Amino acid sequence: MGITFIDPSFSGVSGDMLTAALIDAGASADKVRRMMLYASRPFGKVAIKIGKIKVNEIMATRLECKTEDSSGRTYSEIVNGLKELRLQPEVKGAALNVVWILGKAEAKLHGKSLERLRLHDVGAADAIADIVGCCTAAYQLGLFKNEVVGGEVAVGKGSVGFFHRRLPLPAPATVEILRGVPVVGRPIEAELTTPTGAALLVTLVDRFSRALPSMDIKSVGYGTGTHRLPIPNLLRVCLGEESELQLEKISVLETNVDNVPGQVIGYTIEKLLAEGALDASAVPIVMKKGRPGFLIKVLVKTKDSERLSRLLALETGTLGVRVMPSIHRHILKRELMRVDLKLAGCRFSPRVKIVRVGKKVIGWSAEYEDAKSIAKRTGKTLREVIRLIEDSAQKGIK
Repeated sequence: MGITFIDPSFSGVSGDMLTAALIDAGASADKVRRMMLYASRPFGKVAIKIGKIKVNEIMATRLECKTEDSSGRTYSEIVNGLKELRLQPEVKGAALNVVWILGKAEAKLHGKSLERLRLHDVGAADAIADIVGCCTAAYQLGLFKNEVVGGEVAVGKGSVGFFHRRLPLPAPATVEILRGVPVVGRPIEAELTTPTGAALLVTLVDRFSRALPSMDIKSVGYGTGTHRLPIPNLLRVCLGEESELQLEKISVLETNVDNVPGQVIGYTIEKLLAEGALDASAVPIVMKKGRPGFLIKVLVKTKDSERLSRLLALETGTLGVRVMPSIHRHILKRELMRVDLKLAGCRFSPRVKIVRVGKKVIGWSAEYEDAKSIAKRTGKTLREVIRLIEDSAQKGIK
């Protein structure tokens, strides 16, 4: 499966920077320019310049879109103008979503309805051309079909002029749009992330991550803006394929116990798994003075290590839990599918875990809890239910 990583963590994101980075990564500059000119016609005349420039010894693409149209438009005028354009459905849908996100943020800030809202900078012809150009480049590179991951978003500080007024940075609309998105502040007096850049990012991105996702990188693009900054003004886009092996950060909890009945250990393992542990096991060991005991080992997400250490201590009575943090493990990507199963006059939809390498399925297994529930309801043995579930899965796997 294709995957794209948009990284605005260094110097933020704007509409022209993101479009430029996508062009640098492989989108056609000529096609993007033509679509921008076409999209701007109902709104005003624009001049577009796309070229290469070196930023701190890194070659990047710069896109400049200028217009004399500065009056702005109502939200309805922008939407109606975009709907009349003959665009790919994915491009038109994404562009309308960007305008809706921008309009919703501005309407909330100004206490107005969308229908009464007038968008100034965003309603100008160059901003609309930027939005359509970026969505066109994204369509060319297949971003609407593949997973798009966004990095944390860099924002600057200070203030920006807006119609003879000063607004704090990041701009209020930018902050509103980035609700729920990881953000990092930079000590730079500049608008690193614009409302349009933020709206495009939220529209294109499926999920955000503070780190580069596990992927095989095929293409890299750098986009730059027109501002001169004390840091390289660059936005990076990486295109590639999802790695078959995913690197996952975990912690390992360990404790040695004696004088703990096997039933308590079994119950503790069940409870740890129910509370979010990734895996848990117990191995018989010989402790000091020849006493028999158990080594309990638990794999957990790092954020859950303290909570599950406490649970382990409470249930077993151990006086200490060893924590080995920041352990990494490679895992094959797994997915869940449901199968149809008719048994004992009833219909069930149990889950099956599928493991793939590339497009090839290399294994599958019935989810234990689903199989256990069906066995209890039907009176069948657990082994028989698991076999029937996995046989059904084998028939439906592509």
